Amino acid sequence: MYKRIENAKDLPKEWDKLCKNNIYMSKKFMMFMEKVNYCNQSYHLFYKNNKLYTGFMMFERRFNLFIFTNKYKINLPMKFIYLPLSVSHPSIVWNEDKTEVNKVLNSMKGIKIIINVDTEELDNFSKGHYLPICILENKWNTFDEYLDSMRASYRRRINQALKKGEAITYELLPNNKDFTLEMYNLYEQVFDHSEYSLEKLTVDFFRNDIAKTILLKINNKIEAFIQLIEDRNNDMLIFEFCGYNYEIAHEYDIYYNMLSEITKYAIDNKFKYVQFGQTAYDAKLKFGAKMYYNYYLLSHSNKFINALIRKYNDKLQYKVIDYDFNVFKEE
Repeated sequence: MYKRIENAKDLPKEWDKLCKNNIYMSKKFMMFMEKVNYCNQSYHLFYKNNKLYTGFMMFERRFNLFIFTNKYKINLPMKFIYLPLSVSHPSIVWNEDKTEVNKVLNSMKGIKIIINVDTEELDNFSKGHYLPICILENKWNTFDEYLDSMRASYRRRINQALKKGEAITYELLPNNKDFTLEMYNLYEQVFDHSEYSLEKLTVDFFRNDIAKTILLKINNKIEAFIQLIEDRNNDMLIFEFCGYNYEIAHEYDIYYNMLSEITKYAIDNKFKYVQFGQTAYDAKLKFGAKMYYNYYLLSHSNKFINALIRKYNDKLQYKVIDYDFNVFKEE
């Protein structure tokens, strides 16, 4: 049985059980996203023997299909099976039996795209590379132990950044409701400099109650912030969003100091994994993270257009660069 729900408040109790491994798909968070970033979200539930076994969240928006190429810019109405906040988590809970999901998606008119896909495939959908994900596995008890495990050149680079950032102090924002417009301006600076940006979030998003916000101060002035998600179900610290003052970013090596603070936070709080997210691969991989391929599934209800998508899919997908860093002595 298939059921479509238009508002997150109407999601059944079974939804949270189904989505327990995806912190961003909880009913509470879906309701929050409808308040701070409404984009005609809908929720699609699939039952077998009266048991919810798979489901997804979808929203609709005009978007440039050629985001990964500078040659074209064509904004088209699209149906996204994707979380509308530019994170690396999916908005679908997969099941081995994809028959009904495939049937429902193929019945929808226009362009459909599923973002942040692993090994899954669907009939009539083309598969292509999307932004890879960087994950660091924590094997250390202290940050000093982590640094000692690195090869000299990588350790030296981090120590250089820490030296440049000696004036930076770190402070946990007690309540995200106190997230200010000045802090939001720091996020806007990062967003405006981003090469690939799907969603610009509102200031109200950063006033959520699920993230930890760490402020970076220089001379008692907030010059940057980091928002982290503590995903204990998956033993993972998630680097969600950040903002910083570009005018002084180089002087204090702010981004490298951010990554250092995130890594230290994960080690100190005994997380098994640090999910550094997508983009800025050169820096994140030099901290020892590994890059994991990530994909999208794309389809159009018109058979002719869908055939064109299959033919030219290689021009739509992200061009993955394979880095070759041997960060740790044991590698």
